[in-house]
Amino acid sequence: MQVFEADLISTIRSFTRAGDISEESFLDHAERVAHIAYHLGKKLALEEAELAELVLSALLHDVGILTTEEKLVLADREPVRDRVSPHCRRGWQLLRPISLFRPLAENVLEHHDYFSPGLRLIPAIIHVADRVDIFLDKGVYYLWQVDDILEYFGKKKGDIFSPDVVEALEHIARAPSFWLDLRYGNYQYANGRASFRRTLTIAELEEIAHLMARIVDAKSPWTGDHSEGVAAVAEFLAHKLGMSPEKARVIKVAGLLHDIGKLAVPDEVLMHPGGLNRSQRALMQQHTYHTYHLIRAIGPGAEQLAGWAAFHHERLNGTGYPFGLTGAQLDLEARLMAVVDIAQSLLEDRPYRPAMSREKVISILRNNVDAGHIDPDLTELAITYIDELRDIVDKHR
Repeated sequence: MQVFEADLISTIRSFTRAGDISEESFLDHAERVAHIAYHLGKKLALEEAELAELVLSALLHDVGILTTEEKLVLADREPVRDRVSPHCRRGWQLLRPISLFRPLAENVLEHHDYFSPGLRLIPAIIHVADRVDIFLDKGVYYLWQVDDILEYFGKKKGDIFSPDVVEALEHIARAPSFWLDLRYGNYQYANGRASFRRTLTIAELEEIAHLMARIVDAKSPWTGDHSEGVAAVAEFLAHKLGMSPEKARVIKVAGLLHDIGKLAVPDEVLMHPGGLNRSQRALMQQHTYHTYHLIRAIGPGAEQLAGWAAFHHERLNGTGYPFGLTGAQLDLEARLMAVVDIAQSLLEDRPYRPAMSREKVISILRNNVDAGHIDPDLTELAITYIDELRDIVDKHR
């Protein structure tokens, strides 16, 4: 079984960062919450396995957020509870089918619950950690804010927040290094702890990739199940090229992740119905840049995967984006993904247009070849199996 030289913490950290990039005030929010939660958990004497569960849950606590509007609701110190619960429940629903994350789903569901004697400790810790990060004014020196933070949480102890967790906060807040690590990005939540790190198999990475694909596609009403469709078409054509089942599976993962960078694109661009203007296109062009760097960040074994996923808007004649690569710099797998992305997009229904006819799809693909954009041999392969590709796309609507 193939394993990736990537660990669970790095993978989750990278993918959760994708959702934080689009709103500057939330940048690194998941990591910051993990840092705070980790120190609270240590003070509360959590065992090693519990600390690992806490950190992973903290990194994933906002996985159910789909829009900037939802993030802005959470920017309030005490957000309206019925406006908070949808993202908690959505996160729970997303994590439950994933074997790696199923044990964390209840923590995500409950992480905004107000204190009660029955509230479990891990979601109670995440709630405090999350609100500490929201309370902090990122433009003001952190050590100047400690007294105000402790005063606020002291007043809410036993009402909104767990008394035990607030008392742990009061203790760890005495160390300036805790706040300075948070201010300067020296996040301390997994350093040297072997139980937090484990190598991912390709099966586990694929499971996480399915989760990310569902999140990406759910952000835009115009793309439906685009990522799942690209993955299925790419895997099919990889088999037709004679690639091994193992390599075809990696191609499938690349397809699932190829648009993960769209999580960093403003909602108004993703949700725009139809063609984009020049300014909107410039904003959209960052998505493959982020896809590349987010996937690379999961570990040294993901370098090739990052290119196969992210280079689908590069063009053989160097006119693509975001890196302006040429044919000589694009390997077979990246060229394949470019053909697949175009073909799948044309074959799927969009709310603003139906799927294109067989003849129209073939014409557009060949026009792209004539323009020097995509690989002619891989394009003809896709055309040869165009009816099968349409069936695959139909199954993923």
